[in-house]
Amino acid sequence: MSFINLIKTSIHNLKSHKLRVMLTMIGIIIGISSVVTILSIGNGLKEKVTSSSEDVNANKVCMSYEPENMNVDISLVEFLNENDIRDLGKIKGVEKAERVKQNLAGINLTTMELKYFDKKAVVFLDTYKDSKLNILHGRGFKNSEKGRNVVVLNFDAAKQLFDVPEEGIGKAIDIGGSQYEVVGILNEAKDMFAAFDSSYVFKDDFAEVKNNEPIYGIDVTIKPDADKDKIIEEMKTKLKENHSDLKGKYTVEDPQQVTKVFEELIGGVTAFIAFVSGISLLVGGIGVMNIMYVSVSERKREIGIRRAIGAKQNSILLQFLLESAIVTGIGGLIGILMGYLFAKLAGVFLPFEPVMTVGSFVGATLTSIIVGVVFGMIPAYNASKLDPIKAIYR
Repeated sequence: MSFINLIKTSIHNLKSHKLRVMLTMIGIIIGISSVVTILSIGNGLKEKVTSSSEDVNANKVCMSYEPENMNVDISLVEFLNENDIRDLGKIKGVEKAERVKQNLAGINLTTMELKYFDKKAVVFLDTYKDSKLNILHGRGFKNSEKGRNVVVLNFDAAKQLFDVPEEGIGKAIDIGGSQYEVVGILNEAKDMFAAFDSSYVFKDDFAEVKNNEPIYGIDVTIKPDADKDKIIEEMKTKLKENHSDLKGKYTVEDPQQVTKVFEELIGGVTAFIAFVSGISLLVGGIGVMNIMYVSVSERKREIGIRRAIGAKQNSILLQFLLESAIVTGIGGLIGILMGYLFAKLAGVFLPFEPVMTVGSFVGATLTSIIVGVVFGMIPAYNASKLDPIKAIYR
């Protein structure tokens, strides 16, 4: 029997047991749809991180200080100052040196330390640009307050300073050595960038506040044609000379390396969750094996007759494998479609768009077919080894 005829025969046999086939597909559909959904969400998250980091300069690094004693109060010791920024900017091959104002994935941020008596909170401080703030307690800014020391805190900072966030309204906190009145508390951030939720002051006040704050890091832009490694060593040497009395070391952070590590972490977590979700494919595969055993048992007479009139063992084996692969293949395609729809639905509630790649589609399709072949192998092999006489007169 030709391969085309084997396919036609397999499809005909499956059509004879539609309900059985549909029930067998359920495990495969659930497994494939789960994996596709997870992979799509993971791919979307990676693309979000990648697109956010596209503006990060490949030649930009951040110089910071790592104290020997990690218990030291960083606000009381001057690890970096304006002279360091000037000196690093003069090194041959350096294009620009400035205070740190950029963090993970290219998000433009400036870190500041806030104080309320003995309580402290380090936040990302940003400027209010007439955008609508998501206020939970208190209020936002008034135009008449330009020039006044007022601040809107993010939820986590307010909780650290006052324990009960709403109790901070009207209180005065220290920012860069100046007293600022808390007029509002932002809603608690729930998305993946909650750790970067900012507190806000007026734009006119920002430069003054920032200049009064200790320098925790220096962003250095290196010229494209310069020797990056050599310049980094020169910068470390210069900072050690400027602060010879400090015990500790100056370190270099590459924003692109941080982004790369973040992407790898996302990929690893996504793969693990997809693997766990894919365990349901094992259940689906066992269901396929079970139904193929039933099919072989019901069709022993047919197998015996075919063998008696000259059908080879390989033809019997291939037919049952095809039936198994067709069941899981169709189940896989339905699962891919459902996974795509689930991912799109999840995108409504996520701060990024899930992405289904060609690789995910091809991988899910091949996986479903392989499951059919693997779990259908033993029943198909047993069918091919049946004795024709015993099969006919069972």
